[in-house]
Amino acid sequence: MLSEEKIKLMTKLAVYEKHTGKKTMKLTKFFQMDYVGWNMLKTGVAITIGYLMVAAAYVLYHLERFVEEIYTMDYMALVKEFASKYVVVLGGYMIATFLFYNVKYLQGMKSLKRYQKNLKRIEADSEENVKSREV
Repeated sequence: MLSEEKIKLMTKLAVYEKHTGKKTMKLTKFFQMDYVGWNMLKTGVAITIGYLMVAAAYVLYHLERFVEEIYTMDYMALVKEFASKYVVVLGGYMIATFLFYNVKYLQGMKSLKRYQKNLKRIEADSEENVKSREV
């Protein structure tokens, strides 16, 4: 016979599987550094594209100044300025991404361990019930 505690636990596990579990179950496909590295790569590409778009908007906004000073402007200094700002922005986002996805992975794996522990509790309870019926 099913106990009230077992029904609550099974309901809790079903809700977990339906919502949070779908996302966290995907974590089992990755090692931690593979998961973090993949997300850092995606972030790096997105930041690079975004930074290039902002740089293009800056150039377009100041296009008149660039055209007026086309022969006197120090283009290497401008490129160095853009590059140094890019490195700072990219570095900041990479550190944040590294920390965020490490924490997310660890929390997800902790959640999965609790899920598996609860599954084992249900299984052990079921085995107990089967043994008690045999006697």
